[in-house]
Amino acid sequence: MDEGSSPLLEAARKRRMDLHQALVEVEEATSAPAVGRVDDWALSVGKMLVHLRDAFDEHIRGTEEQGGLYDDILHRAPHLAGKVKRLRDEHPFIQLGIAKQIQRVSDPELPEDESSIHQLRDDLQRLLGKIVRHRQHGADLVWEAYNLDIGGMG
Repeated sequence: MDEGSSPLLEAARKRRMDLHQALVEVEEATSAPAVGRVDDWALSVGKMLVHLRDAFDEHIRGTEEQGGLYDDILHRAPHLAGKVKRLRDEHPFIQLGIAKQIQRVSDPELPEDESSIHQLRDDLQRLLGKIVRHRQHGADLVWEAYNLDIGGMG
């Protein structure tokens, strides 16, 4: 079977697309008008963050499970162990960041002033940036291991 169409890499492509879509949804919800409608805004952002959390959790399962993408990469290209470790090490920090933001937008005492909303948006954008960089480094890793582009979107 061609490596470019292996079930492992096809699953990685799908997870990559799902995670990209979840990132887009959070960004769209975050950038929607909030002033004067903070409760609705926070509910929408929270829903999209839960979707992002689920997509990221699926990414972790697919990369870290026994026989998953990272195991395959380490089997094919042991010299990439440092890069695999760095990506694995990022997972809990990103999960924690997502969980914190879900908790933050779910707070019934969420401040409604414009300054607080701007700060929250900035924090959400920084979180999305971390995830985007993680995805980019993951795509670079796959390229190094397989000489295959799994989809550079996002």
